[in-house]
Amino acid sequence: MSNYFFIQSQDPFTETRALAQYDLATQLAQAGHQVRMLLVQNGVSVAREGARCAAFEKLLDGPITLLAETLSLQQREITTEQLKNGVAPGELELVVDAMLAGEKVIWN
Repeated sequence: MSNYFFIQSQDPFTETRALAQYDLATQLAQAGHQVRMLLVQNGVSVAREGARCAAFEKLLDGPITLLAETLSLQQREITTEQLKNGVAPGELELVVDAMLAGEKVIWN
């Protein structure tokens, strides 16, 4: 099985492509692949406690590791304490680490 690292920069409230990426990540995880997703830029908005998006809630219930990039959180005045359970803070350098490790990196 393969390792996939998704970078999601769009929020699902205004960009339907984000929903398609959530779906692809879920399908890959269900097929037995290791899947991580780093939310960056506007993509972090859905990780804030109180934000409602059924497609993202499905990600929280699955085996996908969800991370929110700390600079994007700071720029949007979201503290790590305001993140939903199941979303951890992460750094952008994780993308470089994933590429060097041979993971399949998909940026949206």
